[in-house]
Amino acid sequence: MFMSGSDSVFDCHYDLLTYILMKKKEQEFLKNYCSKVYNENNITGGIFNLFYMSKEEMKEEIGITENQINVIENLREVKQYIEENQLISDNIDYIFGIEGMDYLEKIEDIDILYSLGLRSTNIVWNNENKFGGGAKARGNCGLTRLGEKLIEKLIKKGIAIDLSHTNERTFWDIVQIGKKYKEKGENPIVFASHSNAKAICNVPRNLSDEQILAIKELDGVIGIVSIKRFCINTKNICNPNIDYEQEYIKHINYVKKILGGIEHIAVATDDMRYYYIEPEYYQNANVYNHYDIKEKLSKNLERNNYNKDEIEKILNENFREKILKRM
Repeated sequence: MFMSGSDSVFDCHYDLLTYILMKKKEQEFLKNYCSKVYNENNITGGIFNLFYMSKEEMKEEIGITENQINVIENLREVKQYIEENQLISDNIDYIFGIEGMDYLEKIEDIDILYSLGLRSTNIVWNNENKFGGGAKARGNCGLTRLGEKLIEKLIKKGIAIDLSHTNERTFWDIVQIGKKYKEKGENPIVFASHSNAKAICNVPRNLSDEQILAIKELDGVIGIVSIKRFCINTKNICNPNIDYEQEYIKHINYVKKILGGIEHIAVATDDMRYYYIEPEYYQNANVYNHYDIKEKLSKNLERNNYNKDEIEKILNENFREKILKRM
């Protein structure tokens, strides 16, 4: 049973599970961190992800070595850690996700992952893997035959398919399968957890107008993400002359215009300040972070003529209504 409330934020994307793997020896730090972020006055729900890159990147960027990478055991470990240490209050609605299925050994393992709480997955990250092509994959690779089987398995299992990080061909391949199952009366759950509008900021990770409309057609949502380089084309993410909050709002305004309303708009932090071993760059990478998104974004939306009901839907209710209630 998922909660709702006027003082709520549902964060569509944060790689908390990988962060726990990184910091698991620092129990008190994690308990303090989670209690400050996930509480009734701040973020009351979210998708917590295991984030996977190449073995080299996992080791170099987040300090996880090859022998520590096992999708099933990693999810089992963090689930147990969260429960045993009571990291997350019972009042917080969260689901588990996996970002990058590179290390999924066989499709049947989805059943085990589901039993451990998996309810959302990006089948690819930026790279190309055995299932399809990511946003920065070389060439125009779409879903592989194995990828098609994985998508079908996820739909039948009721696991949400996250389109953020797919390249265009893989995106449309997934959408076509989703439409096919929808026409058969089934319930494909498709969304983009952390992507913005390509018409405003033309980077591979953002969505074209056609992609935005396709997500609406499948009754999904778009989580507008607060990473600055997905909001505005700039290399200087500390430019004092740029109003980054307003640049973020431009994406909400644009998606609202394309879709004719706010019912398919949600929000995502993807807060990276504490995530990497060398975090200097990431201190200023986000427009909003975990601690200030509710207060600052609510006020900014109000300044931009969104009413209380619209703000609540964007920050919280839309994801719960369109995605969580269908699981």
